[in-house]
Amino acid sequence: MADVAPPIQHSTSQVVHPEIHDHGDPMDIRVDHKYLCMETAGSFVGPVLVKEFMKRFLNIPGRRRKTPRADFSNVLKGTSNADMYDSLISAIKKSKICPRMVFRRLSSITQDDMALRPDLAGFDAKDGEPSDNANIWEGLRESEGGGTKFLGQMIHYVREQMSHQHRVFMFSLHTVHDSARLIRWDRMGAIVTEAFNFVLQPQILAEFLFRFSLLGPEGRGLDSSVELAGPEECHEFTEAVANYLDSFGERKPPHFDSTLDTSYPTCKILFCDSCNGERSSFIVRRPFSEIPFPCGRATRGYIAWDVGRKKLVFLKDTWRPEESSRLSEKEAYETLAEHKVPYVPTFLIAEDVRSSTGEPQRTMTQDYSDIPFGSRCAHLRPHIHHRIVQELALPLVMMRRSKQLVQAIRNTLVAIQAAYQDAKVLHRDISMGNIMLDSNLNGILNDWDRAIRLSVSEEHHAARTGTWRFLSIEQLRSETKAHEIHDDLESCFWVFLYAALHHFRHQPVPFDMYVFEEVWDRKDKDGTIHFFGGGWKRAALSLGQITDLKFDCAPLTEAIHHVSSIFEEFHGSAAGSSSSDYFGMRARAARAKAHAEMEDPSPLIKFLDAVLDREDWPQEDDAVFDPYPPPKVQSPRKEEEDSYSGQNSLYNNSDHSPSPIANSDKAPEACDSQPLISEDRLGYTKHDAMISQPQPTAPQAVAVAEYSFPLALTSEQMNGKPSRTCDATCIGKRLAPGSADYATDEPKAKLPKLATP
Repeated sequence: MADVAPPIQHSTSQVVHPEIHDHGDPMDIRVDHKYLCMETAGSFVGPVLVKEFMKRFLNIPGRRRKTPRADFSNVLKGTSNADMYDSLISAIKKSKICPRMVFRRLSSITQDDMALRPDLAGFDAKDGEPSDNANIWEGLRESEGGGTKFLGQMIHYVREQMSHQHRVFMFSLHTVHDSARLIRWDRMGAIVTEAFNFVLQPQILAEFLFRFSLLGPEGRGLDSSVELAGPEECHEFTEAVANYLDSFGERKPPHFDSTLDTSYPTCKILFCDSCNGERSSFIVRRPFSEIPFPCGRATRGYIAWDVGRKKLVFLKDTWRPEESSRLSEKEAYETLAEHKVPYVPTFLIAEDVRSSTGEPQRTMTQDYSDIPFGSRCAHLRPHIHHRIVQELALPLVMMRRSKQLVQAIRNTLVAIQAAYQDAKVLHRDISMGNIMLDSNLNGILNDWDRAIRLSVSEEHHAARTGTWRFLSIEQLRSETKAHEIHDDLESCFWVFLYAALHHFRHQPVPFDMYVFEEVWDRKDKDGTIHFFGGGWKRAALSLGQITDLKFDCAPLTEAIHHVSSIFEEFHGSAAGSSSSDYFGMRARAARAKAHAEMEDPSPLIKFLDAVLDREDWPQEDDAVFDPYPPPKVQSPRKEEEDSYSGQNSLYNNSDHSPSPIANSDKAPEACDSQPLISEDRLGYTKHDAMISQPQPTAPQAVAVAEYSFPLALTSEQMNGKPSRTCDATCIGKRLAPGSADYATDEPKAKLPKLATP
C-alpha cells in the first residue's frame, strides 16, 4: 500500500514499505525529531527569491491597497519569550498589516491533552476573540539542543497541521534571531526562500503577513472540496459509527474507535462524478489510519457516513504520482470490474480532487527541484490528490478461525490470477494490510494503487515495489528485478505464514521472525546505499525451518507445508544457473521452466480448495493472542506514501513510512542500524526490519534555527460548536545575537525553471 525507498539521500530507485503490528494510537507517539528530519531530507528546495515566492504563491488579483508600514525592531528587545510574542502582536496590530486576523499568545491557554502547542496564533477576525479554553489541536513546545531538533520541531508542527486539517499546502515563517525565511509546504516537500532581516527589512515580513491575511481559505492552502458538517450531519455520523463499533462487542477492529475522536473537526467531503455530474457528500472526522509524516502520499483512511445512501463506507484520501505509466486507483478498479476480476472490494466512487477552478489539486515543490536546498534533492515528482470510496471491509487480523485464513489466501490467489490473465494487471503490493475481509469474513484483495499494466515498459516493472516484510526473495536480492506474477504469489505465501504464526498455535515456539525482518545494506563510493535481504527466507525454505512447523490445526499445517515446498522447489531451480558450462545451460533451462509454471497458480488454488474441503477443521474459533509482540523501540519511523492506502493499513502507502524502506521515492543519507517500528493502517502489529538510520541532513540555515515560526491554519472544535479556523503564527525562543547567521555559506537565491503549462 505504500511506496517506500531506503532511508538514504541518494538511493537507487525502489519503492517498498514496511508494515507493523501495534494496537495503540498511530499518531500517539513520542516524536523523534531526528527521524522527521531524516524522512524529509532531500525534500527542501530553494532558496528562491522572496519576490518570486510571493508573486506565485501569494498573488492577490485586483489588489489596490498598499502594504502598511511596520516596525518589528521591538520584537528582539524583550527579556522573555512572552515579551517577544507580545511585541510582535503589538507591531502587527499597530501597523494594521493583518486587518482580517486577530493574534493571540497561546501560552495562557491550558490544554492538558496536547503535547504540541503553538506559542502564538492568528485567528480569523470574523470569528471574534478566541476563548481561554479554545481547543487548539496543536502547538509548539520549547526544546533545547542542536539545529536538527528545531528543524524536526518545525516539521512536527507541519505534520500535525496537515494531519488535523484537509489541506493542499501550508505556509511557515521560520526565523533565527533577526533573520527569517518563508516556506511553502506540500506533499512533495517544502519551497524555501532566501533569508531576509525582518528588523532591517520589515517591509518583506509586512508584505507577507498582509498578503496572507487577504487570501481566502483556498489561497492559504485549505481544500476547497471540504467544509464543516452541519449539526444534523454530525449527529447522524456519530450515531452510525457508534452503533457500528458496538456491533463488534469487545473485539473491535484496530483503530476504528479513533474515528469518533472529538479533538478533530467533523467535516463534509464533496464529490462530483466526472462521468455523470452526480454530486455526493461524505461525513468524516478523524482518520483511523494515516501516515504521521508531512511529505509523501499522505494516505488517510476514514470511516465515512454517506449522506445520500445513508450508510457507512470507507473513504481513502491519498496523493498519487502523476505518471502516464501508472494506473490511478480508480482506473485500476475500473479495469478489474471490466474483466470481472473476483475478490476485490466494491468501489462506489473515485476521482482526482479538483480546486475551485476545476484544475486537479497537485503538488508544486517538484517545480523547483532544480534548486536543491543545501544538498541534492530527492527524486521529486508531481502528485495529484485522489479519493476513492468503497464498501467497508475488515483487516485480516479480524479472522476468527484458521479456515478463514486459508480461504482468504485462496481468494487472493484467484484475484491475482484473474487480474494477471484477464485484466493484464499486476497488484505489486501483497501484504497483511492489503488482504482483507468483507462483511462475511471472506478474503478480498484491496489497495490496487500500486497496480501496473503488463504492457508498460520493463523499466517501470523493474522498480522494487511492495512491503519489505513480504517481498519475494528475488526482489529482496535485486533492486532492479522486473516485477512478475510469481513475486506476488510468493508475497502471498509470506503473508500466509506470517499471519498463521501470529494468530494460531504452533510448535516450535518461538519461530525466528527475523526471516521477515532481515535487511542489510551496501554503500557505494558516491554515498548511495543499497538495501538487500532474502537470505534468511531462502534458508528457512531450504533448511526445513518452515516444514518443521506444526500447527494445532492439521489442515493449516498441510497448507503451509505444501505452499512452502512449492517455493522451495522454485528457488532451488536457480542452483547452478550462473555457471557458463553445459550444466549451467541445463540449470538455466530448468529455471526458465520453473518460471513459466509459476505464471499459472491454478494448481495451487486447486490444492487449497481440496484442503478447504477437509472435514477436520476446528468447529470453534481457534485464533489466539499474538505470541510475537512488537519489539519496543523509542520511536517509529515513517509514511508515503506511501505506507498505507487501504482500509487496513496505517502506513501502507505514502511515499513516506518507516523503513528499510522509507516510504518514499526519496530519502536521506544513512548510517548505523537499529530496529524500528511502524504501523500498518489496519492497526495490525508489525515489526519493522532492521534498517540503516540516516544521519539527518537538514537544510543548511534552517537546520541551525533555535526555533521556527510556522504560519498556519489550525482547527478547533469547542463543546460541539462548529470548528473555527486559526491562522497560527508560532514564535519560539530566540537566539542571542550572533549565535546564528543565515548568511553563512548560504546558497544564492535563484529563479526556478518552471515547466511550460
